[in-house]
Amino acid sequence: MKKKILFAMLTAVLAVTAASCGGNTPASTTKASEAPASTADTATADTAAAEPASDAAAADITKAVLDEVPINSAFEKKKESLPDYFDGLDVDAIEDFSYYICASGAYPDEIAVFRFKTSDNADAAVKAVVDRLAYQKETYETYTPDEMYKIDGAVIQQSGNWVYYLVTSDNEKAESIVKGFLG
Repeated sequence: MKKKILFAMLTAVLAVTAASCGGNTPASTTKASEAPASTADTATADTAAAEPASDAAAADITKAVLDEVPINSAFEKKKESLPDYFDGLDVDAIEDFSYYICASGAYPDEIAVFRFKTSDNADAAVKAVVDRLAYQKETYETYTPDEMYKIDGAVIQQSGNWVYYLVTSDNEKAESIVKGFLG
């Protein structure tokens, strides 16, 4: 009897975990290797009135992305936890950031926007972000292979002092929103 109750409880926990970041369907994506070097594309109607890059807040950018391309169970990470996710990232060089992940870890969805003190700091940070994406790919290709379209179409871009990293159900739309802020 105890085994049946334990089994039922474990099944319920697994079902909740599996559903916590789900609901995302495959969409057209932009692969990191194919992402344009320029960030001068036209913004969507929702982001056309966004503040210029010098005045934009990272939290405003991630909020705009999450409003259009939600991550179920989105959880915002704090600055002190960044080295746990981005090995080699110089957190002292960050002026502003916002970083969301799927809280359960069941899905690879992540949105990170960083503004660094200098463009050299941003250059150095790109390696940490690329390493994070490689880690995610290694983790999820066997854990949830049906979610790999998000990672395969991930966006990593640098624009001056800004670096953004998008692993979502619609990376193209998410990137368009970010570009609406950063120009």
